[in-house]
Amino acid sequence: MKPTDLVISGVGMVSAIGIGREPFSKSLMSGCSGVVKLDDVDPQSAEQAGMEHLCRQYALVDGEAVLDERTAVAAPIVDFDGKQFVKPRKALKVMCREIQTAYAASSLAISDAQLDGYLPAVSPDEADYEDGGKIANVRIGTVFGSEMLYGPPSELADAFAACIGANGNVDTNRFGGAAVRGITPLWLLKYLPNMPACHVGIVAGAHGPNNTVTVGDTSGPAAFMEGCGYMTRDIADFMIVSAAGSRLNATRALFTEDQPLASVYEPASRSSRPHASDADGFVRGEGAAGLVLERGSTAKARGRKPIAKVLGYASRFIPSSSFKSGERNAEIRPDAGRGSTAAIVAAMRGALQMAGVSADELGAVIGHGFGDPVIDACEREAINEVAADVPLALPASVLGHTSAASGMMGLVSACVVLQANQIPPVEYAKACHAGLNVDDQPRDLTKPFVMAIAHTSPGNATAILLGR
Repeated sequence: MKPTDLVISGVGMVSAIGIGREPFSKSLMSGCSGVVKLDDVDPQSAEQAGMEHLCRQYALVDGEAVLDERTAVAAPIVDFDGKQFVKPRKALKVMCREIQTAYAASSLAISDAQLDGYLPAVSPDEADYEDGGKIANVRIGTVFGSEMLYGPPSELADAFAACIGANGNVDTNRFGGAAVRGITPLWLLKYLPNMPACHVGIVAGAHGPNNTVTVGDTSGPAAFMEGCGYMTRDIADFMIVSAAGSRLNATRALFTEDQPLASVYEPASRSSRPHASDADGFVRGEGAAGLVLERGSTAKARGRKPIAKVLGYASRFIPSSSFKSGERNAEIRPDAGRGSTAAIVAAMRGALQMAGVSADELGAVIGHGFGDPVIDACEREAINEVAADVPLALPASVLGHTSAASGMMGLVSACVVLQANQIPPVEYAKACHAGLNVDDQPRDLTKPFVMAIAHTSPGNATAILLGR
């Protein structure tokens, strides 16, 4: 089977700018930002949405705790309630926020693909989806992009407190017994990276390929390519592919913050400024995005018009200098070494070659830039080398950095561009580095192909080429 036989028949999004394809598309095309001051989030809404994960950092200055203003803004999902999506509802007790959003995005994608009536899947001898029946359970699979999932520090506080001795020192030998008494036995199930694919697979009755990919920002696109592989090897007829991530959790921020945070801009909603000449870091965000992958022939048989055709894809790893040296830093200096221009170039060229398409035929590139000046510079160099002057869209400018979901957010944004036949604006286009084809107004998509790219600090890069 050729890659061009594959189509995307449904997409779902849970994001700071909208939940579901229509709200997300409207916000993206209007340049509406999901970045807010955390103090402006209604406390009642925050509590209902389970947003205790929102992270603000403080530093000691002359013995007093002073708020780091860079953590005063974020791109949270303020109107999400897992109870509206998760079935059975009792499953919520073993779902952290990222698992809930991944489940919701997948459910939205299934509905968008008009697959609800074909699920849950059934045994092969009962299946007959071509005549409006159910899908064979062995012919539908789930593959998800994920990451290490972090719980709020409060969940472990009692267990750690029990380890503090009379002298104020921590006795680690106490932790085993304290954890048994102070942490719910189901705690681990809430934070396993492979649980989103598990939960969705169970509710869909999917007994086909099931896997989880954890490669940072490229997790979603890598999962998508693995899903394409299952399809081309004819071991599935349908694949549910999703990714979820968050950079808002306090535990994660304290453990792995290796990129610079953005200064608060005025207005605060414009603090996420990838490729701006004054950008100095990223804005923390969260989100999930999913899609349904199938063959064009099955979509036609179901009467479903595809959202996009899959034309080409490529994944490349060429290590960044910081990865090779083992240095992890968040410094803004030319030799900081985060990101790999060579990997991005190789991935873009690989996707074009697979599709048999030239860069001149690209109508838009969906960039991955998120405000880190060092990593954004790698992306600019790659775009100028492979697809100079192709119109550029920057979803992170309104979504913030959504971690493991970010690559999938770019991919579903490419689907939106193809459907709307428009390229979303970059509100601060006049402040962007010279040489990038960005505009502060929506523009018509004048050529039929759109490429979504994603990349990581260590040197992973992906490129996916879609067409109408």
